Amino acid sequence: MKYIIGALIVGYFVFVIIGIRMGNRTSDVIRMSFEGFRTAGTLMVILLLIGMLTGSWRSAGSIITFVYYGIQLIRPRLFLIIAFLLTCLMSYALGTSFGVAGTAGVIFITLARSGNVDPTITAGVLLSGIYFGDRTSPASSTAFTVASVTGTDLYENVRGMLRTGLIPWLLCLAVYTFLSWKNPLAAVDPSAVAAFESSFAISGWTLLPAAVILIFPLIHVPILITLLSSIAAAAAVSILVQHTSVSELVHTLFLGYHSANPELSAIIDGGGVISMLGTVTIVAIACSYTGIMNGTGMIENLRCIVSRLERKIGLFPCVITISFLSACVFCNQVVGIIMSSELMKDCYEAKGKIPFELAMDIENASITIPALVPWCILITVPLSIFGVSHAAIPFAIYIYAIPLVNLIIKILRRDV
Repeated sequence: MKYIIGALIVGYFVFVIIGIRMGNRTSDVIRMSFEGFRTAGTLMVILLLIGMLTGSWRSAGSIITFVYYGIQLIRPRLFLIIAFLLTCLMSYALGTSFGVAGTAGVIFITLARSGNVDPTITAGVLLSGIYFGDRTSPASSTAFTVASVTGTDLYENVRGMLRTGLIPWLLCLAVYTFLSWKNPLAAVDPSAVAAFESSFAISGWTLLPAAVILIFPLIHVPILITLLSSIAAAAAVSILVQHTSVSELVHTLFLGYHSANPELSAIIDGGGVISMLGTVTIVAIACSYTGIMNGTGMIENLRCIVSRLERKIGLFPCVITISFLSACVFCNQVVGIIMSSELMKDCYEAKGKIPFELAMDIENASITIPALVPWCILITVPLSIFGVSHAAIPFAIYIYAIPLVNLIIKILRRDV
């Protein structure tokens, strides 16, 4: 992450220099960048709250409870499909791919190795599961970023993502059921369950924070209130059920959770505001880029290039192209989301498309495509956590099925 931020900072100064060479005063170019930065104010607040959410869930035992009950469901020939379904549920509830990869993902990959299930296949299954929620969860930073930059409703987008992601998800379900049957787990290591029980009070109360995230969007509670309510519920569970002190809880909310049990430390530690500072910085710099590009007129030149490309290949393929190139250069999702919106919104308006359609195309391209770029953090970080090579990518069906299936559907409908 630090290398990406460093590269983005260098890029910021390059944009400033270009703006000055275009005849603008230095103070004006810097002011333009701050105008872009200010547009991301609400988004950055939400991102910091998501960091608090992931920390509070760890402290409350919510994440451990998901995994604990998930392990209870495992049968030898159901291992991979349980791993997929549980990581889908966890990533949807928590809204973070890396958080689920570093918790449930580590446990499932460990069980796979000890139970003679191919860890490469298991890693691919887990990648599909963690990016299901990273794309569709109302608590996901990427989902809120898309809604923010396109001016669309988050919950409407979530419903749209569930619809457009149904076929890829069912495809995953079918393939992973087959692979699960062909790759049975030899045994389940009981030591992990014992470690959970010794460190956390496992009960239905620990699932309360997740229930808030799952239920509140159904009754159209605003995302800010939903996040705050889930954090409050997790704080109450942490204090009343897990007997965490108020000072420890505050530390967790800001600096992340740190387990006293060394067996769980590598799995459960993390979260907190500090875990989102890198993402917030990337968002801030990327929005500063757009401020400079809009203020100096650079964006118009890029829009002309994109418009010519769109006339040749179509709207959605153009979004795919921007997402891929952005991921290749910036190694993350955020810049691709922002650039796709800035460069494509005029093209969509010219074709009579509403902002929701642009949001859906960005969701179906910019969220998972970066995970197909071998050097992008979207794939290098989870693979590093799992301890496997890029050979796992072909088994991560959801990642490439989302853009591919939606592209095929648009071609068949002549709506490219």
